[in-house]
Amino acid sequence: MMPRASNARIIRRLLGHMRPFSWIMGISLVARVVKIAAQAAVLGIAAAGVGIYVAAHEPGAVNWDVIFTQVKWIAIAGTTVGVASYIEQYTGHYVAFRILAAFRNIFYYAMLPLAPARTAKLQSGDAVSRVMSDCERVEPFYAHTIAPAVAAICVPAVILAWCYNVHPSFLAVLAPFYLATTFVLPWLVAKLGGDGVAYREQLGQVNAYVADSIQGVRDTVAFGYEKRRGEQLWRIGATMQEGQDKLYGADATQRALGEVFVTVGILAAAWWGIELTLDGQISTLIDLPAIIAVSVIGFYTSIGLANNYTDFRVSIIAARRLFSMMDEPPAVRETAGAAAGCAESASLHFRNVSFEYDSDDSQWSRGGRVLENFSLDIEAGRHVALVGPSGTGKSTLVNLLLRHWDAESGEIAIGNRPVTDFSLEALQQQFAVVSQRSYIFNESIGENILFGRPGASPAEVEAAAKDAGLSEWIASLPDGYESPAGERGGKLSGGQRQRIAIARAILKDAPIVLLDEPTSSLDVETEKGVMEAQRRLCRNKTTLTIAHRLSTVVDSDEILVMIEGKIAERGTHRELMAAGGWYARMFSLQLDEVDAALVA
Repeated sequence: MMPRASNARIIRRLLGHMRPFSWIMGISLVARVVKIAAQAAVLGIAAAGVGIYVAAHEPGAVNWDVIFTQVKWIAIAGTTVGVASYIEQYTGHYVAFRILAAFRNIFYYAMLPLAPARTAKLQSGDAVSRVMSDCERVEPFYAHTIAPAVAAICVPAVILAWCYNVHPSFLAVLAPFYLATTFVLPWLVAKLGGDGVAYREQLGQVNAYVADSIQGVRDTVAFGYEKRRGEQLWRIGATMQEGQDKLYGADATQRALGEVFVTVGILAAAWWGIELTLDGQISTLIDLPAIIAVSVIGFYTSIGLANNYTDFRVSIIAARRLFSMMDEPPAVRETAGAAAGCAESASLHFRNVSFEYDSDDSQWSRGGRVLENFSLDIEAGRHVALVGPSGTGKSTLVNLLLRHWDAESGEIAIGNRPVTDFSLEALQQQFAVVSQRSYIFNESIGENILFGRPGASPAEVEAAAKDAGLSEWIASLPDGYESPAGERGGKLSGGQRQRIAIARAILKDAPIVLLDEPTSSLDVETEKGVMEAQRRLCRNKTTLTIAHRLSTVVDSDEILVMIEGKIAERGTHRELMAAGGWYARMFSLQLDEVDAALVA
């Protein structure tokens, strides 16, 4: 596990993402300082204006020159407030939203090298929480933290300088209150509110549980588990309350103390101002009201940093969760010298391969090697099937071929090239994969097929659909290839989803086809149709099929029985039936009227 990054490092990293927009953020910072300074000017001019008018007043006459002068300056300052406020809000959110969009994009591309070896450990709901909720919680750092922090220092400094100009003693009276509201209050929030990390982690767990509940709602209702599931959700949600109460309780305490500090600070300014007016050192009608009015703005600006400190801390926590996933080392890396291009031959070779899942993670380790000195050669163009009990390493061979994981020792090669000699992108081009869990995106049917080769023409997509046995069905749909597939292919039958997966593979036209139980949950008629499409897909291709339903692999060139990570039997269907081993026994057990129909 990587060491926990410090807050300073997280802040530097967040600021690094702001670098392309630094000049825009600079405008936002200047606009905020100008806005608050103009607000102070409005109050100061208004407060002093009354005294100026009284001082210049002549009995029986209205001094319109003084009134117009003060109104003019108030109007100028007020207009400045409006313009500066617009610029600050627009530029601040402009930067924030574009950085968030970049964050989501960076997070997505950071996740790709982790799949599936690292992402298998992350619940989808927690991943969604990170990419959506945590990204949104980073937004206040850019839009509501940087500018208030700068203003909380710059504006009070300007106001203190002006107060010093009125009378130097105001600096000693007001500075302690500014320092307390600017620095002491945020420190107090940090001490009272904890680090908030556990709260965000628990929020991710709640989101994961909710996502799991929504995805499994059909079975939840079918088994009458709604109330129990709801109670579990309540209990999990309750675990957040302590961290939530602590975090936002500290925020409430800080805001209350902030109001106390501001009130006492203003009273101190008024008290000392009165002392000075009694001594005749400042004007009672002009300087004293202006000092008090400007101090109000200054104090509320200084507590702006503390008021936004909770949002700032949540932003740091959210950023830490995002970065922790983005910084996860991938299970496989590009090999130095890896090149693009196809292999000279589509033969497959496993030479003394040993492998164990997550050997460095006791929580996820399976407690032993799945493969030990495993060797296998598959000639180009042959169809080889892997069968055997669950957990014997069949799917592991596919994972290693695709470099979802790397073997601990030994070599895996395509033709005469080890898979590590291919770039990861080039390696992906060697394989077309159809599995029992082929994902159907919430896009049109045509877009889902086009997933196999994004640059394909409409005619090529239609040809692939025809070979997969989809053309007549698609033609019967009102919107044809533009018909929506629904989330996870929810608008399609199981057979249609598998045919779309096969159409993708046909469109990709890779030299090697990997079939991982593609007909495992289909009815007999649908399975026969899908198998016909498979045969068209596999024509003249090197094919490796993983199957539990033995009737689906009887026409393979060779069938390998894997038991405990080793090849226990091998041969054609006839040879294995004649041998009377594991294959023959299992085939006899499975041979019911459904399988008889498939074999026929």
